[in-house]
Amino acid sequence: MPSFQKARRLLRIVPTAYVLGALVLVVGSALLATSLLSYVVAVGSVSAEGEAPPGTAEADLPFDATSFFRATLTIQSCDVAFHLLTDAEYARFLANGQLSMPNLDCHRTQALIRSPIRHLVTVNRAEPSTSNVSYSITATLFAEHHPYALLAFPGAFLSLGAVIWIGITAMNRGTEKLIAEFRGRSQDKRK
Repeated sequence: MPSFQKARRLLRIVPTAYVLGALVLVVGSALLATSLLSYVVAVGSVSAEGEAPPGTAEADLPFDATSFFRATLTIQSCDVAFHLLTDAEYARFLANGQLSMPNLDCHRTQALIRSPIRHLVTVNRAEPSTSNVSYSITATLFAEHHPYALLAFPGAFLSLGAVIWIGITAMNRGTEKLIAEFRGRSQDKRK
């Protein structure tokens, strides 16, 4: 029982902002964290088929409907590398002819892409007299949903309000202590 009464006395001494403000801050932070929850759903599928001739070839792709998709390659030959390019990467390729690592090949038949893709560059390392290689690229389009995003507004309001409330209370307490200390010293000097 004595520890309960000590805690009760301590709660009377501690300002309301320190107790309730901390609880409000926790609730606000929980709302903010909940607002970040999301889930991903497949919203469609798009396919592109073609042939990769020996050497380097270019093609347009219809994969710009969303900026998040999984590309799946179906191909028979291991001599072809597939570079899925954004508009900026394609412009760089046209300017200097350099390509980064391929997104897809016979060893890596799936890739998650997080940018809108409009261009395909194939690099077929087969001999020039070799016939074209048929391929198919299927893109499963995804959408990210944030069902609790609106909780960010009350969460931010509560968290910011609690921090301000606790800060002002702490500043007021410090100011009151300084005033009391100053008054005590000035009364001691007068004696």
